[in-house]
Amino acid sequence: MKKETVITIFEEQKKCVAEYQLTSDLFAGKVFEDLGAAQELCRILLQDDDIILQSVRTQYVLRNLENHSVELDILAEDIAGNLIDIEIQMYREKAPFKRSRYYQSGIDMSILEKGKPYYMLPDVTIIYLTKEDFIGGKKGCYNIDRKSDGEEMTICLGNGLHEKYYNLEFPTDDIRVNELLHYFQYSEPFYETAYFPRIVERVSYYKTEKEGVAIMCEIADRIRREGREEGRMIGRMEGKIEDILELLEELGKIPQWMTARICQETDQEQLRKWHKCAAKASNIEEFLHNL
Repeated sequence: MKKETVITIFEEQKKCVAEYQLTSDLFAGKVFEDLGAAQELCRILLQDDDIILQSVRTQYVLRNLENHSVELDILAEDIAGNLIDIEIQMYREKAPFKRSRYYQSGIDMSILEKGKPYYMLPDVTIIYLTKEDFIGGKKGCYNIDRKSDGEEMTICLGNGLHEKYYNLEFPTDDIRVNELLHYFQYSEPFYETAYFPRIVERVSYYKTEKEGVAIMCEIADRIRREGREEGRMIGRMEGKIEDILELLEELGKIPQWMTARICQETDQEQLRKWHKCAAKASNIEEFLHNL
């Protein structure tokens, strides 16, 4: 390949990667898989310069074979074993507090080994970063801890769970947090700051360095391929569901619960079995009997 062609391809790739900001799960996951960058992030968002991280995992999946699995954007552990989960949610969430609750429970279930006493649970801090102030207090930051209001004093229950909700709509009272959240939205590769130089260095690597740009492009291409394949699978499932319902409609009135159950099925093998049953059945009752 000619040198001019290689340069042209690289410049085109840089243009594509330039569109990524830290508000993107994809881009943030790569930047903050670096321990130094993650440590800067945690220190600023928690307003604690003494935090020292011993590990960080991004796009970390807590699998649950029976119930809903959890994918954490950034999960960091400090040297005391306490956990910090940072979630970047730029789209409007229907139930952010319940999502936070489920994430916290998933983390607890994954770290407390069988037979271990509850006091061994480490502290867990959930940090939510959203585009809008969904809480509605016209503040850039909300700190939430579980407390009990007594007649004479407010008692902190000390269950080890802490929540912080940041948004990009309003400023906070901390100049470093404000600068960092502003940077999240634009993520310039040549930005100069004394507060989070490692984060900028990582952004610059993935936006300007040949190796970093190639990594981002490969990840983006893989996601697009997986998205297209997922779309094809969904299309096939929807088509199979329509076929089953059309066959059942010819047999009689379909109970509402049955329609809902069929429409919710995602296992293609199960859909194939139902399709065969619907094609062979002479009435709805026979279809139910052969399920």
